Amino acid sequence: MTPKRERGLRKSYTRHLLPSVAFLVVMACLATVGGPARAEAAGDWVSLFDGRSLGGWKATDGGSLRVEDGCLVGRGPRGWLFYDGAVGGHDFRNFELEVEVRAEVKGDSPVFAETKIGTVPEAAADSGVWFHTRYLPSGGPKDGYEVRIDGGGDSPESRAGRGRTGGLEGVRPVYKSFVPGGDWCRVRVCVVGNRIRVWVNDLPTVDYIQPERPWRTPEHAGRVLSHGTIALAGPDSGGVAFRSIRVRPLLDDAKPTADARASDRGYGVEGDVMDRLAGRSFPVIDYHVHLRGGMTVEKALDRQAVTGINCGVLENLGKGWPLETDDQLRAFLDAVRARPVFVGVQVNDRDWTRRHSPELLARLDYVLGDTMIMPMPNDDSEPVKLWLAGQYTIDDAETWMERYVRHNLRVLAEPITILANPTYLPPAVADKYDQLWTDARMRRIIEAAVANRVALEINAQTGLPHDPFLRMAKQMGAKFTFGSNNSDDKPIDMTRCFEAAARCGLAPEDIMVPKLRP
Repeated sequence: MTPKRERGLRKSYTRHLLPSVAFLVVMACLATVGGPARAEAAGDWVSLFDGRSLGGWKATDGGSLRVEDGCLVGRGPRGWLFYDGAVGGHDFRNFELEVEVRAEVKGDSPVFAETKIGTVPEAAADSGVWFHTRYLPSGGPKDGYEVRIDGGGDSPESRAGRGRTGGLEGVRPVYKSFVPGGDWCRVRVCVVGNRIRVWVNDLPTVDYIQPERPWRTPEHAGRVLSHGTIALAGPDSGGVAFRSIRVRPLLDDAKPTADARASDRGYGVEGDVMDRLAGRSFPVIDYHVHLRGGMTVEKALDRQAVTGINCGVLENLGKGWPLETDDQLRAFLDAVRARPVFVGVQVNDRDWTRRHSPELLARLDYVLGDTMIMPMPNDDSEPVKLWLAGQYTIDDAETWMERYVRHNLRVLAEPITILANPTYLPPAVADKYDQLWTDARMRRIIEAAVANRVALEINAQTGLPHDPFLRMAKQMGAKFTFGSNNSDDKPIDMTRCFEAAARCGLAPEDIMVPKLRP
């Protein structure tokens, strides 16, 4: 829409727009005879920002967002802009919204050049796009939802607190920083009925169905669907810029459709379990999602969006496994880059650090190791897969266990990030778990994990590790992760992870979230 046409639209809103909207409503209602999916279409896209002025916007707390080079730019201090213009009477219920946004840790690009405000502090931009909210003369929005905008800093708050760009603040956070600081990205929001969808660069980040009575903390009681305006948050620090802000109002009585929505059944997220965890800023990330058996990155993205369980996707690295060479590792990394999922490998050979390029390994978000492949019958033998009981024998369980503990310590000394299935025992001695995993042996494993900054996985399927190990590890300062270890693309119930964390008193700070990769 041209600026001239937009100004004309504002001037003739009462005289021309309302009859046009009425006509569109009638036509849309006729179209709904064929099904509810047709009920969403109600109008054209309309720009909310002319690129030249703050016309149609109302500032609060100093108005830290200013017009520069055709953008709304903010460098602090924190402030908000609320849409107060004619489109939709600045009161939207069902709508689509598109915003192009750029956030940075430092303001070293032309659009974030130094001004009279001063230089930008070296901290990540902390911004957001609000909807279903209302103007307040002071302070930020109290009602409605916020789509998080993050500049890619690496503070603990960014990593394990508020999450990253594309998440629904306090309800469905996204923990992978996948939009590089300084890059423009397109954020799209669609709200119809009780369904909220968010995409970043056309990748799904949120597909949330608000329950009839959503659980919220007292502080965030207003984070519910209703109706209201759109607001933009200026950051305390760093730089943020918005441009091409446009909305498409939808019919107030449009019904949410289930088209193209992945199922969230079977993951253990029934009820309000994920709302409660998100309300506590408790990171829920499954780092053990193998791309095998029909599981793809696209399916992982859909699963993450509908369940709220963030994903880490990985391939096995080693001789005879999907990733044997640097070329294969590079192709894997290139195929999954710039996605809102963490990317890792599961290492199966003990010489993996020597066999692969440090530059490629540095691109990984995490490395997962386990102790389930071990030389048998002695340290000079060829490694065997311990879960294949027919490949070896264990004649003396105690003697073997001492060898196995040393094997655990060797794996923990490697530059891995996560130890999967800690306290695993092979079938031949699995019934001796409490006898073989003594307090002294558990302590040795945990001490090595803490010293080497290796997180300990709570596995959704195996029941490992048992609660005494988890409680001891928490007391000793260990970090933890969740893992499903899928063999195909079928849902895996994560209830065991949630319940084990609750029983053992794990707090958000006990959960590992990877640091930002350069």
